[in-house]
Amino acid sequence: MTVGTLIKYLQKYDENEIVRLHNIDGEPVLFTLQAVNKPGVWLETESDTDMSEEINARLEDAVINDADEGEVYSLMLEQGININMVEKYAGCDVANKMRSYCKCHGLL
Repeated sequence: MTVGTLIKYLQKYDENEIVRLHNIDGEPVLFTLQAVNKPGVWLETESDTDMSEEINARLEDAVINDADEGEVYSLMLEQGININMVEKYAGCDVANKMRSYCKCHGLL
């Protein structure tokens, strides 16, 4: 299936539905990826990715680049990287900081 065909099919559904792999109880899709210098697009879930590395890299990159904390957390939540997942892979302190910020700024 091409990206164009997939987009056409997905436009028929509620845009707030969570996309899952394989069946209704499958893992939620977190990432869409494309190879560099090579054709192909694929989807990844929590079990396909080193989530500890992914979460920590996002947070470290935000600090290094002085990114807006709200934008970082908002994008994470939009992609399905929720507070429970942050706690699981980055620890309670990081998750509590995210929870506090998100509650104070209406992201939760």
